[in-house]
Amino acid sequence: MIEIKKVAFEPMNEIHENETKILEKLIEKIEKKEPLEKIYEEFLNDVKNHFSFEEKLMDKYNFFAKIPHKMEHTRIINELEELKKELDNYELLKKYFYEHFLPWLDNHIATMDTVTGGFFNMVNAQI
Repeated sequence: MIEIKKVAFEPMNEIHENETKILEKLIEKIEKKEPLEKIYEEFLNDVKNHFSFEEKLMDKYNFFAKIPHKMEHTRIINELEELKKELDNYELLKKYFYEHFLPWLDNHIATMDTVTGGFFNMVNAQI
């Protein structure tokens, strides 16, 4: 089970929890070398919706660090889009998710999302 940190804005926590559930299913299928197209598309769409949700709120409330935060989102989306070409390379995918994506996610939530969530909480952001 993937453990993630909480931030000060509950809607972000709910999105993170949902995303990690999908990610756990994806990783399980990677480890079992099962077909990935459907679960990968579900995961990628969820990540895109997750990032879009945060970015709309950052724009709406003029979040002071929205540019670097959005740049991180764009970088990860680009990586995930590139990985779509490698859905039959289970070793590469396993390495990417365990050695890159999961540490990145943990760090991103602990740093950028913690600050962003605190800001949203401070301004009483409404969805």
